Amino acid sequence: MTPSLNDQKLRLTRALERKDLPDGTRLLKQTNRGEYLALTAAQENILAEFDGQQTVQAVLQGLLQKEGHPKIRAFYDLVLAAQGKGFLHEGEEEPVGSQVRGRRWNVRCTPVGALALAVCLIGAGVSSVAVAEVALIPDPPGWFLTLLCVSLGLSLANLLAGAVLSGLGREVYRPEVRLDLVLPFFSVDTRDALMGGRQVEALTALQMLAAPFGMALIGWATNSTPVFLAGYVTALLLASPFGGSPAHTLLHALFRKQHELPHCADTFLREKFIAQLLDFKASLNEERYFIMLSTWAVLWLGAVFGFASELLTRQANLLFEPGAQTIIYLLGLVVVAPLAYALWLIGKAAHRVLSPRLSSAEASLHKSFDGVQRPGADEMVKFLSSTLLLSQLSEAEIRSVAEAMEFFTVKRGAVIIRERDKGDLMFVIHSGRVEVQKEDESGALRPVAQLARGDVFGEIALLQQVPRTSSVVAVEDTELFALKKSDFDRLLLSTLGAKKIQEVVQVCAFLRRNSIFTDWPPHALMKVAGQFAFHDCTAGATVLNEGRHNESFYIVYEGEFGVRKAGAQVATLGPGDFCGEISLLQGTAASADVAALRNSRCLKLGKDSFLQLVSRDFLTGLAIERTSDKRVVALKKKEAAK
Repeated sequence: MTPSLNDQKLRLTRALERKDLPDGTRLLKQTNRGEYLALTAAQENILAEFDGQQTVQAVLQGLLQKEGHPKIRAFYDLVLAAQGKGFLHEGEEEPVGSQVRGRRWNVRCTPVGALALAVCLIGAGVSSVAVAEVALIPDPPGWFLTLLCVSLGLSLANLLAGAVLSGLGREVYRPEVRLDLVLPFFSVDTRDALMGGRQVEALTALQMLAAPFGMALIGWATNSTPVFLAGYVTALLLASPFGGSPAHTLLHALFRKQHELPHCADTFLREKFIAQLLDFKASLNEERYFIMLSTWAVLWLGAVFGFASELLTRQANLLFEPGAQTIIYLLGLVVVAPLAYALWLIGKAAHRVLSPRLSSAEASLHKSFDGVQRPGADEMVKFLSSTLLLSQLSEAEIRSVAEAMEFFTVKRGAVIIRERDKGDLMFVIHSGRVEVQKEDESGALRPVAQLARGDVFGEIALLQQVPRTSSVVAVEDTELFALKKSDFDRLLLSTLGAKKIQEVVQVCAFLRRNSIFTDWPPHALMKVAGQFAFHDCTAGATVLNEGRHNESFYIVYEGEFGVRKAGAQVATLGPGDFCGEISLLQGTAASADVAALRNSRCLKLGKDSFLQLVSRDFLTGLAIERTSDKRVVALKKKEAAK
């Protein structure tokens, strides 16, 4: 961040094109510069605050006074990214020097023509490969012709992609001859296909894939080994499932549901593909996309292996030809690489399946128990009595728990709990911080929460007799109390009960992270948490209906809910946001529809308990009422604008 950024008066550019994707992502395009941003609704609302009249600092101050304000770092990251790509600028006029527009081509191809051409070329090319009997090894001079044809094939693929984009009304960026990938070839930037939707993405990628098959057909028809081989090699290059190739783009356009999946597909192949095939009961939201991409990757690796093996076999009789040894060595590497990669995938899958059964991350923690100076008994009792989970116990009961607990330290970066392991310990943080990480559909670990002093974790696996549901990693050197399952059952389950413990830990910890309940003491928070109930909602399920009577207050626990007024979506609610308070406070019908945008979960509180909640604690009631008033004013303004 530059020192003067806070003092700049930035304006959102008027040169905008918007595209809403099915997963809720909004793509913004800066049409003068050909730059793109993928944003959530909340991020776009932040950019809308920049009107050229307020400084960056003033915008941030205004946002921090609103409910659900962004993190300061996230705010500056967004501003810097938007400014760097030309979405935010100073002054009334757009900076002329920054305009780098795409090009409209005279060569165009209609959608029907593009599809017909691609199908014909791919079909004919596949047929020619299947029946080809030409030799796979060209003469020494033929290698130069082969490389030249590969360069021409890549150029033709880019030329056809540009023609399709132009014919579909999209822009073609940066047509140039690239010299940075060993072979020179003509290249275009096809990213504007994103703004055209799935059809444009698929047709552009399909057209690029058709070019090498057309070349292979020409090589077969003319019995030309270099041309046929060049088509084969170019097809392998463009059909790679890795690195944003045309094949990857095509699979992404046809099967994915979420916009950001290209970054996760390689992870799924490494971490979960084989294990997912073996686990027939498991289902994924993006299962079709992941399985198709991973299957294509395996088939592609097999094709590379088969192609290189054939070349290696036929090249063996040229062992003593000049330069042949180098070619054989390179081909040998190509043969070994797919085999090594396949074995590595199998090893990763075996480790994923077997490691939870053979050992757990917690087992290594027992080695840290001995020799660590634990706090005194009175200090432990005082500390444990201040935690949400144990605050209901008597002093004698807490002392018994303290005596049974082990005390140890872990270094920064240490894995305390590993997802899918069998759990045997419950932990209480004495000092330091840990990060809770949950594996997403692709197999990548995503941070979901950070826990600090007094927080409890690890109890779910002990309560429900299930494997660990998430991983926990130390963010800094951390001191922990640990209670073994046998002592957990003996000292806590017999006193509090399984359901009560789970609700206390989940609901209280969640409410305490909400700004409304930040200053509540443990006992008061414990009492109100017991009045909330979990309410699961499938995608599309409504919790409030506009114009109908409402008897409940809701806080979003996980997922997303859309707020619609007169059929138009006016807001999106995420974890920690609440709804239903307007109708309960004013005694009126619900002022808007609220429905789950995807499978979600919320905490539900009845009307009587809600009214007790807002009247019991002044600050909490004031915060809820302030949010309610703002929403009413905003709804009235939108109705007046219509």
